[in-house]
Amino acid sequence: MSRQFSLAGLLRVRGIQERAAAERLSRAVLDARHTEARDRHLRAALAGEGTEAVDVRSLAALAAARSASRSMLADLTSLAATQEQALAEARSEHADARRAQRGLDRLAQAHALRMRTDELRSEQAELDEIASRMREDEE
Repeated sequence: MSRQFSLAGLLRVRGIQERAAAERLSRAVLDARHTEARDRHLRAALAGEGTEAVDVRSLAALAAARSASRSMLADLTSLAATQEQALAEARSEHADARRAQRGLDRLAQAHALRMRTDELRSEQAELDEIASRMREDEE
């Protein structure tokens, strides 16, 4: 009498999709944290760098280093903005996947409850019939 949940295959697919979305979210979080760490490290290195120029060559080297550092900071800022957007998309995708899976989980639980109720009802009917036969035999 135990009929299988008709959407069991879809439930498995939704579970796989939710795990994949969670993995992408985790990867996006790690990438964003890595970029933030690189940005902090670069800013700390720039703050601690000596700024004394003793001759024209060191002044030119200092100017080139600062220019390259500004370019790297701009690149990191752009990368961080792109990663924040990817992180927001990954969070949204994961939330959608979880919501879809939860809906199917609820349907599966309701199905299991209906099947269990039907089994118990059938069992009770059998017990009632056995009890009525026993009463008939006693009479």
